[in-house]
Amino acid sequence: MSRLVRYSLGILLGMALAVLIFVATIKTYAVHRAAALIAEIRNIDQAPDPMDFSRTLMHKYRDNLVAENCKPDYCQIHYLFGNHLLSALHLAPRTEIEIYFSVFKGRLDVVHAQYTSAVFRSNSPIVHVQEDFCAARTDTSCDYFDLNPHGRDVSPTWNGIIEFGQLATVEQKRAVWALNLNCMTAFNGCKDIAELLPSLWKSTSSSTVSSRLRSTADSIAEASQPLPDQ
Repeated sequence: MSRLVRYSLGILLGMALAVLIFVATIKTYAVHRAAALIAEIRNIDQAPDPMDFSRTLMHKYRDNLVAENCKPDYCQIHYLFGNHLLSALHLAPRTEIEIYFSVFKGRLDVVHAQYTSAVFRSNSPIVHVQEDFCAARTDTSCDYFDLNPHGRDVSPTWNGIIEFGQLATVEQKRAVWALNLNCMTAFNGCKDIAELLPSLWKSTSSSTVSSRLRSTADSIAEASQPLPDQ
């Protein structure tokens, strides 16, 4: 093998290695940034003053602000995060996390997160996570935990909704925020809500899932059935 051929091969290998390192770096960054965001969102309800902590996050992520819709007593502030570089390079389908803060009369009322994989595809899977904040932390009616779909072998598999009160259990909150952020870097994205949020749903067929936690909305019949992992 001539020196020129060896030199050319060395350059090609070096370029290939550089590309692999670049791809690995932007994938790691995308997941790390999303994980840091979710960790901060899930900690809002533990802050001494959730409204004050939310203002800090709003300022921190001001470059991701999409819209701010305010009326005299109510404001909704919308932020958008995603794997824009990966999707632009066609290394993963477009995947997004949207965060909404709702403020009523100067008090944090709702934090809503939407996690979507393979945006713009037919029936792109999406999960909606909404935490409702109590006017007082002693409000015992603020401990609900609602899932849709819920139960065994249910559908749809592409749209999951979770709404819970600030006084939901630690276990429930841990499961709610355990989003599978690897969907942001997967070459084909994620196909259903069981992949987006596997701590809450288990895929049981191509068209059904089973919920892994009890929902306040469970019927008596559903509540008598074992969870899918039991």
